[in-house]
Amino acid sequence: MAVNPVARRFVGIAKEVTPGTPVAMASTLPVDKFDPSDDVTMLDDQALRGSMSKQYGQIAGPILSSWDMGGPMFGDGLGHLLYNLLGELATTGASAPYTHAFTLLNSGNGQPPTHTFTDRTALPATSGARQYPYSCISELTLNWNAEQLCTWEAKAQCWPSVVPAVAPTNALSSVVPVPSWRAAFGIGGPASAGTKVDNITEMSITISREVTPYHTADGTQAPYVIARGPIDVTGKFTRIAEDESQLLDYLANAQPQLQILLSNGGAAGGLVSVQVDMAKVGYRTNKINSGGTVFVYDVEFQAIANTTNVGTSGGLAPAKVTLQNAVTSY
Repeated sequence: MAVNPVARRFVGIAKEVTPGTPVAMASTLPVDKFDPSDDVTMLDDQALRGSMSKQYGQIAGPILSSWDMGGPMFGDGLGHLLYNLLGELATTGASAPYTHAFTLLNSGNGQPPTHTFTDRTALPATSGARQYPYSCISELTLNWNAEQLCTWEAKAQCWPSVVPAVAPTNALSSVVPVPSWRAAFGIGGPASAGTKVDNITEMSITISREVTPYHTADGTQAPYVIARGPIDVTGKFTRIAEDESQLLDYLANAQPQLQILLSNGGAAGGLVSVQVDMAKVGYRTNKINSGGTVFVYDVEFQAIANTTNVGTSGGLAPAKVTLQNAVTSY
């Protein structure tokens, strides 16, 4: 009896030239989970026929597929997800480490690139994989916890899956994930002397985007287009309460700068770093928590659009994410 071990699974990604046209994977994303779903809207025929029955037919209607995945944070693979979600990328550097600045695309139609995600399970005939084209990420969450690895989670909508004719090739990089204790946080300024805070135990940032599929009478079950709308950046962190400065900022609606910097500490071409910049964040809640041994503040925040975190497409943006690694281009 044949079996297919889950341990042999791998997930890959590649940027599409034409939205919806599948492309072979270019990079492997090491993940803990990948939960795809092809969802067909079944149309019921329940028209009266003079019988004591209810269901007389089932016709396949529109299809909208989706996936949900996550895993440890790798400072190279993360760039593919950020490009899909934010849309603007500026890469600089003549040699590694290259600097990749991701921010909100505010020019043209404001639509980021689309990607094909490849799921190699060995189950489909011929290639052993399924591809999910026209993937549009609707949510990306980055998580830090001082006692764990940094992690990420993402959700997307896409076109129906297809089986490629050729088996995918696993394309792993040598980059390793980084523990959260290596992160540096800055409140009211960059994560450096003067504004660096060392008493944050955990933090998460969620970049969410309105993603709307539009079905038309174009002869296919898949959406005619999956449109990307505005983004919102929210988050939360837990900070050991050493004084009331955190509460006073909240009461004064101070809207400080918030920066997170994660680095593997490498030098030259071996450097891998992730930097998140939010020039202004508004605190939404700020609650003192005495449930443990010491007092902590549990803070929820929302990034505010500004002119500092934008790229060459101008406009306003709530956040900017910069990666440094050996990747030449995304």
